[in-house]
Parts: sequence; structure tokens; C-alpha cells
Amino acid sequence: MSGALLLLLALPAWSAPSKSELSQDITVKSRAAGAAGVQVAPPTASKPVIDEVLRSLSLGRGAHAPAAERIRTGVDQARFARPFPEPPFLALSPANIVAVYDEWSFEVLDNEGDIVWKSDGVGMLNEKVDWDGGGPDGRLAVVAGRSYHYRFTGRRAGRAFVIESDPVPLKSFTHREYAGETRLEADLALFFEDDKAELRSDAGAWVDALAARLRQGEPRADGNYKVELGVKDARGKTAQARAKALARRLAKSLVVAPARVVVSLMPATRGEAVSAFMPPSKGAALRIE
Repeated sequence: MSGALLLLLALPAWSAPSKSELSQDITVKSRAAGAAGVQVAPPTASKPVIDEVLRSLSLGRGAHAPAAERIRTGVDQARFARPFPEPPFLALSPANIVAVYDEWSFEVLDNEGDIVWKSDGVGMLNEKVDWDGGGPDGRLAVVAGRSYHYRFTGRRAGRAFVIESDPVPLKSFTHREYAGETRLEADLALFFEDDKAELRSDAGAWVDALAARLRQGEPRADGNYKVELGVKDARGKTAQARAKALARRLAKSLVVAPARVVVSLMPATRGEAVSAFMPPSKGAALRIE
């Protein structure tokens, strides 16, 4: 009897620790669930991934790759063949660049190879970069009758690639002036032959195109049309005869009296050209008080 009692007393002593151990186990799990989650290091770009991105260029492929790879890209020649195209005159979208680079430069060069405008940055290009005809100082740099192209250079780890556009011949263009006026400029050679005062036989199409744009603008306060003739010798007889010939032909296309077309002779500081100016719009959205 004594042995049986000892056995019964032993059973509760054995099961109690089991329940206590189970409760303790649940408590530990509950605390773990409320604690901070497991911290995982952020992913980093691996060399195989970078090499896959650079698959279209030799940049980053090894020591035997050329120091700089050049790619030629086309431009919308048809748009610039029409009279007085609007800016931008050159543009590059980052969506067209497959390679990875750490820094970049975007240069605009004329047909003589001179850099007329430049922009650069560090890191990847995030948005479109373009050129509206301005220079480094913000003044007008584009000249009618010249050709322009861009050169984009991407650099990474001492290596580089170059994307160069085809040249764009700008016979004419439209440009917004800082004072709010709109400049319409065309190469003088489209209107006059060398050393001749008479208009070319095929100049009528350009005069009509200029008149059509001027009619779209709001009239000036005095009712006249403002035109400038940029020539090398602004005081010469040929220049004066050209101004009169242009005023008569443009007035005919505008269907106004010749006196309302005021052609001023200006020294050709940038290049010989015919320039007309449209006054700022007086619309509610553009009015400046």
C-alpha cells in the first residue's frame, strides 16, 4: 500500500513540469512575434547584372575594349526642312541610352566644330536634355544657314562612349526672345543672291511663309511689321536696295501698304539673315502686368 501511494504521488509531480514547460514555450514564441523582424541587407548591383545592361556597348566589358565607342544617331530632318521650325532643335532622351555611366556631358557643335552650348551632370541622365538655340550666357547662339549636331558622352571607370547625332541644317528657325517677342529668322541666301539687290526667283515661297507666320501673331501697337535685315555692310547701296525690295514683296504677301513693313538694316554680328519679330501675346494666360 505504501508503494502504491508513492507511485500516485509521483505521477502529478511528473506531469506538472510538462504543463509548465509547454506554457513557457508558448510565451517565448509570443515575444518573438512582437519583436523586430529579421533585418536583410539591401540588394546591390552585381557585375553580371551590370554586364547585361552594357551588352550593346563595349564599355565595361574588359581591358581589351576600345577607350571610347561612338554611335551615330539620326534626327528628324523633315521637321527642320519646313520653314521656321520651333525648338528644341536637338534633343536626346535617356530612354535611348542602354549603357550605364557615372557622369555625362551634352554638347552642341556647329558645322565648324565649335561648341556653342554645353550641359553636364553626375549620375544617370533622368530626363530629356535638349537645345533651344541659346548659348552659355543665355543669348541667342543659333544662326540661320548653319548646321548643328549634338555629342553626348557617358563616362564610367575611366572609359567612355559617345552618341553623336547627324547634322541638322537650319535654314530657318523660330526662337522666343527674352523680352517676350518671337523671332522668325531665315538665311539671307534664301532671299538674295550674292551681291545682288533683287530677290531670287524662288524667294517668293520663303516670303509667303514668313508672311503667313506674321499673320498668326497679334498686331503691334503701331500696326506695323518689324523686320531686320542683317548684312555685312549695313550702309551700302546694295543693302538699302535689298531692304526696299523685301519690304515691297512682303507687303504684297501680307496685303498691306509697303509703309507698314518696316525693314531695318543691322550689322551681321552673328550671320547674314532676314529676321521678323512677332510681339508678345496679350492673351490672359501670357499677360505680364
